[in-house]
Amino acid sequence: MSLVTLGIAILGLLGLWLLGGFVLRLSGLLLFIAGSAGLAIGGDANGILVAAIGMLCWLGGHWHYALRHQEYKSPLARHIFCRWAPAWLDPTRDWSVPLAPDRRDRSGR
Repeated sequence: MSLVTLGIAILGLLGLWLLGGFVLRLSGLLLFIAGSAGLAIGGDANGILVAAIGMLCWLGGHWHYALRHQEYKSPLARHIFCRWAPAWLDPTRDWSVPLAPDRRDRSGR
């Protein structure tokens, strides 16, 4: 592997890390709208598959954003990941640190 190939791979991974959540959310929204419109206008059952893929891309984009920023971009995504999805899918579950220690840990009280 040459240095140019390695550099391009590193830049590609950096671009995915920086822009991946936005691209997935936007493409997921557009796919969902296209699938829903195809189902409503043409009655084509393939629109359900396109809308489902769009919804999964949208959720993947929110998961990527939450992984990067330790918070969700929308309340709907937070509700889906924190209430409906298994706990191991939530990228923000063990990232919080208590600001004040427990009272049991304090000496003299």
